[in-house]
Amino acid sequence: MEWITLLVTSLIALGAAGLAVILVKQRSRREAQLRDVQSAYASLRDTRSQVELLSGRHAALTTRFEEVQGDNLRKAEWLDNLEKENEWFRQELEKRPRVTRRTYKILTLGISGTGKTALTLKWANPLTDLGALAGTKIDRYQRTVSLVTGKEAMTEHVFEIGDWGGEYIVDAHQELVMDEVHGLLLVVDLAGRDATRVEPERIQQQLRDFQAEVLKFFFGPRTVASCKTVVLFINKSDVLSGTPAEVEREARSLYKQLIDDLEKHDAQLNVHVLVGSATSGHSIHHLFSHFVERILPSTAYDAQLLQRMRADSAAGPR
Repeated sequence: MEWITLLVTSLIALGAAGLAVILVKQRSRREAQLRDVQSAYASLRDTRSQVELLSGRHAALTTRFEEVQGDNLRKAEWLDNLEKENEWFRQELEKRPRVTRRTYKILTLGISGTGKTALTLKWANPLTDLGALAGTKIDRYQRTVSLVTGKEAMTEHVFEIGDWGGEYIVDAHQELVMDEVHGLLLVVDLAGRDATRVEPERIQQQLRDFQAEVLKFFFGPRTVASCKTVVLFINKSDVLSGTPAEVEREARSLYKQLIDDLEKHDAQLNVHVLVGSATSGHSIHHLFSHFVERILPSTAYDAQLLQRMRADSAAGPR
Protein backbone atom coordinates (compact mmCIF):
# COMPACT_ATOMS: atom_id res chain seq x y z
CA MET A 1 0.00 0.00 0.00
CA GLU A 2 2.85 2.25 0.66
CA TRP A 3 4.06 2.10 -2.87
CA ILE A 4 0.59 2.98 -4.11
CA THR A 5 0.50 5.95 -1.80
CA LEU A 6 3.96 6.94 -2.97
CA LEU A 7 2.87 6.59 -6.57
CA VAL A 8 -0.20 8.71 -6.03
CA THR A 9 1.82 11.30 -4.19
CA SER A 10 4.38 11.37 -7.00
CA LEU A 11 1.65 11.73 -9.60
CA ILE A 12 0.09 14.57 -7.66
CA ALA A 13 3.47 16.24 -7.32
CA LEU A 14 4.14 15.79 -11.01
CA GLY A 15 0.68 17.18 -11.86
CA ALA A 16 1.18 20.13 -9.64
CA ALA A 17 4.59 20.81 -11.15
CA GLY A 18 3.19 20.46 -14.66
CA LEU A 19 0.31 22.71 -13.80
CA ALA A 20 2.70 25.23 -12.37
CA VAL A 21 4.74 25.09 -15.57
CA ILE A 22 1.58 25.48 -17.60
CA LEU A 23 0.47 28.42 -15.47
CA VAL A 24 3.89 30.06 -15.80
CA LYS A 25 3.80 29.61 -19.58
CA GLN A 26 0.27 30.98 -19.80
CA ARG A 27 1.27 33.92 -17.64
CA SER A 28 4.29 34.58 -19.85
CA ARG A 29 2.08 34.41 -22.95
CA ARG A 30 -0.45 36.80 -21.41
CA GLU A 31 2.32 39.19 -20.43
CA ALA A 32 3.76 38.99 -23.96
CA GLN A 33 0.29 39.53 -25.42
CA LEU A 34 -0.20 42.49 -23.08
CA ARG A 35 3.11 43.99 -24.16
CA ASP A 36 2.09 43.44 -27.79
CA VAL A 37 -1.23 45.12 -27.13
CA GLN A 38 0.47 48.02 -25.34
CA SER A 39 3.02 48.36 -28.17
CA ALA A 40 0.24 48.24 -30.75
CA TYR A 41 -1.72 50.86 -28.78
CA ALA A 42 1.34 53.11 -28.54
CA SER A 43 1.96 52.65 -32.26
CA LEU A 44 -1.67 53.40 -32.96
CA ARG A 45 -1.48 56.49 -30.78
CA ASP A 46 1.65 57.68 -32.65
CA THR A 47 -0.06 56.97 -35.95
CA ARG A 48 -3.09 58.95 -34.82
CA SER A 49 -0.84 61.90 -33.85
CA GLN A 50 0.86 61.73 -37.22
CA VAL A 51 -2.53 61.58 -38.93
CA GLU A 52 -3.70 64.62 -36.97
CA LEU A 53 -0.44 66.45 -37.83
CA LEU A 54 -0.75 65.54 -41.51
CA SER A 55 -4.40 66.52 -41.47
CA GLY A 56 -3.42 69.93 -40.07
CA ARG A 57 -0.74 70.35 -42.72
CA HIS A 58 -3.18 69.24 -45.39
CA ALA A 59 -5.70 71.80 -44.21
CA ALA A 60 -3.01 74.53 -44.21
CA LEU A 61 -1.83 73.49 -47.68
CA THR A 62 -5.40 73.44 -48.91
CA THR A 63 -5.96 76.95 -47.56
CA ARG A 64 -2.68 78.16 -49.11
CA PHE A 65 -3.57 76.49 -52.41
CA GLU A 66 -6.92 78.23 -52.43
CA GLU A 67 -5.19 81.56 -51.69
CA VAL A 68 -2.65 81.01 -54.48
CA GLN A 69 -5.39 79.96 -56.85
CA GLY A 70 -7.32 83.11 -55.95
CA ASP A 71 -4.19 85.23 -56.50
CA ASN A 72 -3.60 83.55 -59.85
CA LEU A 73 -7.17 84.25 -60.89
CA ARG A 74 -6.81 87.90 -59.88
CA LYS A 75 -3.46 88.15 -61.72
CA ALA A 76 -4.95 86.52 -64.78
CA GLU A 77 -7.79 89.02 -64.65
CA TRP A 78 -5.32 91.89 -64.16
CA LEU A 79 -3.23 90.68 -67.11
CA ASP A 80 -6.35 90.43 -69.25
CA ASN A 81 -7.31 93.99 -68.32
CA LEU A 82 -3.73 95.16 -68.96
CA GLU A 83 -3.73 93.51 -72.36
CA LYS A 84 -7.04 95.16 -73.18
CA GLU A 85 -5.65 98.52 -72.05
CA ASN A 86 -2.49 98.03 -74.13
CA GLU A 87 -4.60 97.12 -77.12
CA TRP A 88 -6.64 100.28 -76.60
CA PHE A 89 -3.44 102.36 -76.45
CA ARG A 90 -2.14 100.68 -79.60
CA GLN A 91 -5.35 101.51 -81.39
CA GLU A 92 -5.23 105.10 -80.16
CA LEU A 93 -1.59 105.44 -81.25
CA GLU A 94 -2.50 104.13 -84.68
CA LYS A 95 -5.13 106.84 -84.91
CA ARG A 96 -2.63 109.58 -84.08
CA PRO A 97 -0.71 111.15 -86.93
CA ARG A 98 2.98 110.31 -87.20
CA VAL A 99 5.34 112.86 -85.71
CA THR A 100 8.06 114.47 -87.78
CA ARG A 101 10.64 116.92 -86.46
CA ARG A 102 11.97 120.03 -88.12
CA THR A 103 15.05 121.49 -86.45
CA TYR A 104 16.24 125.06 -86.88
CA LYS A 105 19.83 125.72 -85.87
CA ILE A 106 20.90 128.92 -84.11
CA LEU A 107 24.54 129.65 -83.19
CA THR A 108 25.50 131.89 -80.28
CA LEU A 109 28.89 133.63 -80.42
CA GLY A 110 30.78 136.04 -78.17
CA ILE A 111 33.88 136.31 -76.02
CA SER A 112 34.08 134.70 -72.59
CA GLY A 113 31.97 136.22 -69.85
CA THR A 114 29.49 138.09 -72.04
CA GLY A 115 26.59 136.05 -70.67
CA LYS A 116 25.93 133.96 -73.79
CA THR A 117 24.91 130.84 -71.88
CA ALA A 118 22.71 132.71 -69.40
CA LEU A 119 21.09 134.59 -72.27
CA THR A 120 20.52 131.41 -74.28
CA LEU A 121 19.07 129.48 -71.38
CA LYS A 122 16.72 132.30 -70.42
CA TRP A 123 14.63 131.41 -73.47
CA ALA A 124 15.93 127.96 -74.50
CA ASN A 125 15.63 126.33 -71.07
CA PRO A 126 14.16 128.74 -68.47
CA LEU A 127 14.30 126.17 -65.62
CA THR A 128 18.11 125.94 -65.65
CA ASP A 129 19.92 127.18 -62.55
CA LEU A 130 21.98 130.08 -63.94
CA GLY A 131 24.13 130.14 -60.81
CA ALA A 132 25.55 126.70 -61.63
CA LEU A 133 26.76 127.50 -65.15
CA ALA A 134 30.34 126.79 -66.20
CA GLY A 135 32.07 127.73 -69.43
CA THR A 136 32.42 124.96 -72.02
CA LYS A 137 33.57 124.63 -75.60
CA ILE A 138 30.11 123.98 -76.98
CA ASP A 139 26.73 123.28 -75.40
CA ARG A 140 23.63 122.51 -77.39
CA TYR A 141 20.11 123.12 -76.15
CA GLN A 142 16.85 122.17 -77.78
CA ARG A 143 13.49 123.76 -77.27
CA THR A 144 10.24 122.74 -78.91
CA VAL A 145 8.74 125.93 -80.29
CA SER A 146 5.49 124.57 -81.71
CA LEU A 147 3.62 121.36 -82.47
CA VAL A 148 1.39 121.55 -85.52
CA THR A 149 -1.12 118.78 -86.20
CA GLY A 150 -2.05 117.99 -89.78
CA LYS A 151 -4.40 115.43 -91.26
CA GLU A 152 -1.83 112.67 -91.47
CA ALA A 153 1.21 114.00 -89.64
CA MET A 154 2.19 116.04 -86.62
CA THR A 155 5.20 118.33 -87.07
CA GLU A 156 7.37 119.34 -84.13
CA HIS A 157 9.33 122.54 -84.73
CA VAL A 158 12.48 122.73 -82.62
CA PHE A 159 15.13 125.38 -82.06
CA GLU A 160 18.60 123.90 -81.52
CA ILE A 161 20.89 126.50 -79.98
CA GLY A 162 24.63 125.95 -80.18
CA ASP A 163 26.36 127.93 -77.43
CA TRP A 164 30.05 128.28 -78.34
CA GLY A 165 32.63 129.18 -75.70
CA GLY A 166 34.31 132.54 -76.30
CA GLU A 167 37.74 131.08 -77.04
CA TYR A 168 36.39 128.71 -79.71
CA ILE A 169 35.12 131.22 -82.28
CA VAL A 170 37.33 129.62 -84.97
CA ASP A 171 35.60 126.26 -84.42
CA ALA A 172 32.24 128.02 -84.57
CA HIS A 173 33.26 129.49 -87.92
CA GLN A 174 33.87 125.95 -89.22
CA GLU A 175 30.33 125.01 -88.23
CA LEU A 176 29.01 128.04 -90.12
CA VAL A 177 30.93 126.90 -93.18
CA MET A 178 29.92 123.23 -92.99
CA ASP A 179 26.37 123.26 -91.61
CA GLU A 180 23.09 124.92 -92.42
CA VAL A 181 22.50 127.66 -89.84
CA HIS A 182 19.14 129.43 -89.60
CA GLY A 183 20.01 132.13 -87.07
CA LEU A 184 23.12 133.77 -85.64
CA LEU A 185 23.25 135.43 -82.24
CA LEU A 186 26.24 137.67 -81.52
CA VAL A 187 26.50 138.58 -77.84
CA VAL A 188 28.57 141.50 -76.60
CA ASP A 189 28.46 143.19 -73.21
CA LEU A 190 29.06 146.56 -71.60
CA ALA A 191 31.12 145.29 -68.66
CA GLY A 192 32.84 142.19 -67.30
CA ARG A 193 31.51 139.71 -64.80
CA ASP A 194 30.10 141.28 -61.60
CA ALA A 195 30.97 144.79 -62.85
CA THR A 196 28.79 147.74 -61.86
CA ARG A 197 29.84 150.22 -64.53
CA VAL A 198 30.73 150.36 -68.21
CA GLU A 199 34.22 149.08 -69.07
CA PRO A 200 35.49 150.84 -72.22
CA GLU A 201 38.53 148.54 -72.57
CA ARG A 202 36.31 145.47 -72.69
CA ILE A 203 34.06 147.09 -75.28
CA GLN A 204 37.08 147.91 -77.46
CA GLN A 205 38.28 144.30 -77.19
CA GLN A 206 34.94 143.03 -78.48
CA LEU A 207 34.89 145.59 -81.27
CA ARG A 208 38.26 144.26 -82.39
CA ASP A 209 37.09 140.63 -82.20
CA PHE A 210 34.08 141.45 -84.38
CA GLN A 211 35.69 143.97 -86.71
CA ALA A 212 34.61 144.17 -90.34
CA GLU A 213 37.34 141.88 -91.67
CA VAL A 214 36.35 139.15 -89.17
CA LEU A 215 32.64 139.42 -89.97
CA LYS A 216 33.33 138.61 -93.61
CA PHE A 217 34.41 135.11 -92.56
CA PHE A 218 31.13 134.54 -90.71
CA PHE A 219 28.93 135.65 -93.58
CA GLY A 220 30.05 133.27 -96.30
CA PRO A 221 27.84 131.99 -99.15
CA ARG A 222 26.44 129.05 -97.15
CA THR A 223 25.51 131.28 -94.21
CA VAL A 224 23.91 133.85 -96.49
CA ALA A 225 21.88 131.10 -98.20
CA SER A 226 20.44 129.58 -95.01
CA CYS A 227 20.62 132.20 -92.25
CA LYS A 228 17.34 134.06 -91.76
CA THR A 229 18.57 136.65 -89.26
CA VAL A 230 21.64 137.93 -87.40
CA VAL A 231 20.94 139.35 -83.95
CA LEU A 232 23.39 141.54 -82.06
CA PHE A 233 22.47 141.43 -78.38
CA ILE A 234 24.19 144.09 -76.25
CA ASN A 235 24.08 142.50 -72.79
CA LYS A 236 24.32 143.83 -69.23
CA SER A 237 22.29 146.97 -69.79
CA ASP A 238 21.90 147.03 -65.99
CA VAL A 239 25.20 148.96 -65.69
CA LEU A 240 23.66 151.93 -67.51
CA SER A 241 21.34 154.40 -65.82
CA GLY A 242 18.50 156.42 -67.27
CA THR A 243 15.24 155.73 -69.00
CA PRO A 244 14.95 152.67 -71.25
CA ALA A 245 15.26 154.92 -74.30
CA GLU A 246 18.40 156.56 -72.88
CA VAL A 247 19.94 153.17 -72.04
CA GLU A 248 19.16 151.98 -75.57
CA ARG A 249 20.77 155.01 -77.17
CA GLU A 250 23.92 154.86 -75.04
CA ALA A 251 24.45 151.12 -75.56
CA ARG A 252 24.02 151.48 -79.30
CA SER A 253 26.44 154.41 -79.41
CA LEU A 254 29.12 152.38 -77.62
CA TYR A 255 28.79 149.63 -80.25
CA LYS A 256 28.05 151.94 -83.20
CA GLN A 257 31.02 150.69 -85.22
CA LEU A 258 29.92 147.03 -84.91
CA ILE A 259 26.32 147.93 -85.70
CA ASP A 260 27.42 149.84 -88.81
CA ASP A 261 29.61 146.93 -89.95
CA LEU A 262 26.75 144.48 -89.50
CA GLU A 263 24.27 146.66 -91.34
CA LYS A 264 26.57 146.60 -94.36
CA HIS A 265 25.39 143.00 -94.76
CA ASP A 266 21.73 143.90 -94.30
CA ALA A 267 21.05 143.49 -98.00
CA GLN A 268 21.95 139.81 -97.74
CA LEU A 269 21.03 139.09 -94.10
CA ASN A 270 18.39 140.47 -91.78
CA VAL A 271 20.29 142.31 -89.01
CA HIS A 272 18.55 143.08 -85.73
CA VAL A 273 19.99 144.84 -82.65
CA LEU A 274 18.68 144.36 -79.10
CA VAL A 275 19.83 145.95 -75.85
CA GLY A 276 19.01 144.00 -72.71
CA SER A 277 20.11 141.93 -69.76
CA ALA A 278 20.31 138.17 -69.35
CA THR A 279 20.26 138.69 -65.58
CA SER A 280 17.08 140.76 -65.33
CA GLY A 281 15.42 139.29 -68.43
CA HIS A 282 15.20 142.66 -70.18
CA SER A 283 14.48 142.11 -73.93
CA ILE A 284 14.70 138.31 -73.65
CA HIS A 285 11.13 137.85 -74.85
CA HIS A 286 11.86 140.10 -77.82
CA LEU A 287 14.84 137.92 -78.71
CA PHE A 288 12.71 134.77 -78.72
CA SER A 289 9.89 136.45 -80.65
CA HIS A 290 12.31 137.77 -83.25
CA PHE A 291 13.81 134.36 -83.93
CA VAL A 292 10.34 132.85 -84.20
CA GLU A 293 9.14 135.54 -86.61
CA ARG A 294 12.22 135.37 -88.81
CA ILE A 295 12.97 131.64 -88.81
CA LEU A 296 9.67 129.75 -88.53
CA PRO A 297 7.36 129.51 -91.54
CA SER A 298 3.83 130.76 -90.94
CA THR A 299 2.53 127.19 -91.11
CA ALA A 300 4.62 126.33 -88.04
CA TYR A 301 2.58 128.44 -85.61
CA ASP A 302 0.35 126.56 -83.19
CA ALA A 303 -2.24 128.05 -80.82
CA GLN A 304 0.09 128.14 -77.82
CA LEU A 305 2.85 129.90 -79.77
CA LEU A 306 0.40 132.43 -81.21
CA GLN A 307 -0.87 133.18 -77.71
CA ARG A 308 2.65 133.72 -76.43
CA MET A 309 3.57 135.93 -79.38
CA ARG A 310 0.50 138.10 -78.75
CA ALA A 311 1.37 138.32 -75.05
CA ASP A 312 4.97 139.32 -75.83
CA SER A 313 3.77 141.94 -78.30
CA ALA A 314 1.30 143.37 -75.76
CA ALA A 315 3.98 143.44 -73.03
CA GLY A 316 6.20 145.74 -75.09
CA PRO A 317 9.74 146.66 -73.96
CA ARG A 318 10.80 145.70 -70.45
